[in-house]
Amino acid sequence: MSLLVFSAILAAALLHAMWNALIRRDPDRTAATTAMAAGGLVVGLVAAPLLPAMDPAAVPFVLGSSFFHIAYYTLVARAYRHAELSVAYPIMRGLAPVIVTVIGLVFLHELVGPLQFIGILVVAAGIVALALDGWRSGKTAGVASALLNALVIAGYTLVDGLGSRVAGEPLTYTAWILFSGGLLTVAWNAVQRPRTVLDEIRVRWPTGLIGGLMGFVAYAVALWAMTEAPIGAVAAVRESSVLFAAALGALLLGERFGPARWASAILVLAGLAMVRFGGA
Repeated sequence: MSLLVFSAILAAALLHAMWNALIRRDPDRTAATTAMAAGGLVVGLVAAPLLPAMDPAAVPFVLGSSFFHIAYYTLVARAYRHAELSVAYPIMRGLAPVIVTVIGLVFLHELVGPLQFIGILVVAAGIVALALDGWRSGKTAGVASALLNALVIAGYTLVDGLGSRVAGEPLTYTAWILFSGGLLTVAWNAVQRPRTVLDEIRVRWPTGLIGGLMGFVAYAVALWAMTEAPIGAVAAVRESSVLFAAALGALLLGERFGPARWASAILVLAGLAMVRFGGA
C-alpha cells in the first residue's frame, strides 16, 4: 500500500468520525441520521450529473449497497441511542475489516501479505478491546446494535469494493450510492414517521448537508483506495477512524478516555503500521 493511498484513507477516516460525532451529539439520533441521509441524497444528486459516467454494469451494485445503507443508518441511530460514540463506533468499525478480509481471502482470492494479515487482526483486537467498557457497563442494547451493524458494514464494503471496480469511476459510483441510499433511507423513515420526518430534516438541514458532504468525500476516497489496494487492507486502515472518534468523544461529548482505552489505541496504531509496511 503506497503512502498516498495510506494517507488518503486516514483523512477519510477523520471525516467519517466527524459526521458520526455530529449524529451522537444530537438528542434525537434517528432524526439526525435521517437528516444525514437527506444531505447525502442532495450531494449525490448534484454531483452525479457533473462526473464522468460510470459503467452501467455497476447499477446492481449501487442498488444492493443502497439497501444495505437503510439498515446501516437505522442501526447507527439505535447504537448511539444506547451507547457512547467511543463504545459503539469501535465495535461497528472494528469487526467489519476482519469479516471483509476473511471473505476477500476465501471468495475473492485477494492476496494480503502475512504481516498485513497480522496487522489487520491486531487492529481488530485493539478496537474490540477499546469497546469492552461498553459491554461491562451494561450498554448491551447499544453493543448489540453495533455488532449487528458490523455485519452490515462488511456487506456494503464488499459490494462497494467490487462495484467501484466495475464502475471504473469511484467518485461517480459514490455519488449514486449517496443519492440512491439517501432516497431509500428517507423514504423508509417517512413511512415510519410520516408526520414528523420533513420537520426533522428541515431543522437539521445545515448539519445534514455538511454530514452528507463529509460522507461523500470520505467514502469516495475509500472506494478509490479499494481500486489501488486490497479491500481488506483498505478497510482496516479506514477503521483508524475509531481513534478520531474516541478523541472527538472525549473533547466534544465529554466521554471518558482512560488508560485502558489508550492501551487499546496503541494496539490499533501498531496494527496500522503493519498494514502500511507489510505489503503482499
